[in-house]
Amino acid sequence: MTMTKFSLTAFMTQKIILSIVIFLFAGIALYSFRTTLSRITHDTPDAVYAIDFIAYYTAAQLIQSGHSSEIYAAITDDFSVVDTGMFYETARKAGFHLTPTRYVYLPVFLLPFTWFTQFDFATASYLWLLVNIAALFTIVFLQWHITRVLSHPFLRLMVIIALNFFSFPLLYALKLGQTSLLVYLAICLIYYFTASDRDTLAGIVLGFITALKFSPLLFVVYFLYRKKYRLVLSAATTALALLALSVALYGLAIHKLYWSYLGTISGMGITAWSNQSLDALLLRVMHPTGIFNFTPVKTTAFSIALRIAITLSVIGTVHRFFKRIPGKRHVTAHPLEFSALVLCLLIIPPVSWLHYFTLANLPVMLIIVSCIQVSHPRFAFMAALTITGYLMIAFHPDYSYLITLLGQGYAAQLLVSLPLIGTCLLLYINLALTKKLHLHQQE
Repeated sequence: MTMTKFSLTAFMTQKIILSIVIFLFAGIALYSFRTTLSRITHDTPDAVYAIDFIAYYTAAQLIQSGHSSEIYAAITDDFSVVDTGMFYETARKAGFHLTPTRYVYLPVFLLPFTWFTQFDFATASYLWLLVNIAALFTIVFLQWHITRVLSHPFLRLMVIIALNFFSFPLLYALKLGQTSLLVYLAICLIYYFTASDRDTLAGIVLGFITALKFSPLLFVVYFLYRKKYRLVLSAATTALALLALSVALYGLAIHKLYWSYLGTISGMGITAWSNQSLDALLLRVMHPTGIFNFTPVKTTAFSIALRIAITLSVIGTVHRFFKRIPGKRHVTAHPLEFSALVLCLLIIPPVSWLHYFTLANLPVMLIIVSCIQVSHPRFAFMAALTITGYLMIAFHPDYSYLITLLGQGYAAQLLVSLPLIGTCLLLYINLALTKKLHLHQQE
């Protein structure tokens, strides 16, 4: 009896300390976000303002001017940018003062960006920033509803604000003018709709982002495994409808060019620091001088086989833990499964840019919520470990300074891969928590 009382007292103490930490962290996050937002339109050594939005803006201009065949520029020495041809010239004429990045999506996704071309680039990039900020606040509101299992609404709001507003990948996505915030919103919607048994709506959203990024096919495989056939059908229908609309609007020739372009880049690897996939870490180890190199590396048969082996081992391990939840699953099992999928979505693809790791905020939130709603001291410790993994992703050191001090050896490679290591730690905690919750339910 005394031991039980001591254990509960220790847990309450840990919970109070964790709450204080969350409140402080949320306050720092809000202040940091406000400060960063005031400087986000200025160029920095890490990121040029709207450097990815210029790709959408330029491609939309080329489509409207009848030069659709120019939107998929040939890959030269640098995978990330277009430094010659009509695409380059169009971007420069729009007022973009550096080398533009390339457009990599289906032509149909240019439809909303054609509206932006009625404005000059400076105005259009500012409007796109407002769209992304609106998406961010929609995400916060949506996550506040997702976490309604927690009794304290203010505490869960502080958790959500802390996780999202302090995240460097999220700020980086805003800085670049990326679509990552919209994909993040879509992932949150998929979780929200599936948790509320609205599978058709979840499938429609999944179909959109699968046609955009392809890597969300992992979700399709998972929902097939869970026998959510209506969701998978609506996702497939949406993706095929988008493809059909794209072909109908822009013709088959440009889509052949698109598939050829994808085939060209699929056989290459990128070692650059911003690529945080397992494949990128392997390439950095095998090509230690390429940490800042965006030049595509020709992958060897051995590296491909090693990547496939690691990928299959990750998927197999996650699947094994999914099977540990027999029969009717506890309410905490679904969020942990979903968060594990999102983490795999960041780790497994051959290219996983740092701004994609905005998505890691949702798994962190789901893991922390799962820890908070179970009254046991060991789950408070796991929540603390989760915050540690999050900080590895959210904190962005000055890599160029560190590499100047350390060189480009293994220490530098590990520091550059800190977001990937943090994500792997989160996946480990997620799976361990799944097991502990299962055992806890059986006690």
